[in-house]
Amino acid sequence: MATVIPFVPSNIHIPTISVVLDGNTYSIKVTWNVSAQRYYINVYSTDGTWVITTPLVSCPPGRAVQSVNWDSTRRVLTVQMVDPSLWPIPLSAGGVVTPPGQMIDYTLEGFQPDTYNGLFRGLHLTETTFSVPMDIDPGQIVVMGIVNRLVNMVQTVFTSSSLVYRNGAFEVNP
Repeated sequence: MATVIPFVPSNIHIPTISVVLDGNTYSIKVTWNVSAQRYYINVYSTDGTWVITTPLVSCPPGRAVQSVNWDSTRRVLTVQMVDPSLWPIPLSAGGVVTPPGQMIDYTLEGFQPDTYNGLFRGLHLTETTFSVPMDIDPGQIVVMGIVNRLVNMVQTVFTSSSLVYRNGAFEVNP
């Protein structure tokens, strides 16, 4: 279960939050970099030792799913997202277009049964379609969820925890 910490950046004072990553408590200070014109997160251990500094990256909103198809022969789940014209940030307004054939980490959330939920490395097929390998048939969908592309800002240092910033809040797992 994720810990959600509401956060509003400030370039007047240095906001500090406390989080648990890989079972240990750390302090995160969010600073404004004048040269780069962006925020950075600075992670420190409880004794004040610096651990990592990385840009604060806000994840885009999740995308609704139109259909999901299981191919038992290829053991692949193909996900079709809704029409991009319904997305909150249109591609023409600065959205990034990913070329077909790239491997991308997709996070599926809110599906029932739960076998559909989780982080999957998938093959990007089109602007709205991707496929992910699955060893077993995930079962009949009861509730259709959403697709996210989450950026774990601390994945280079912490192996079992993640720190994501979206919707004006930090999400810490586990």
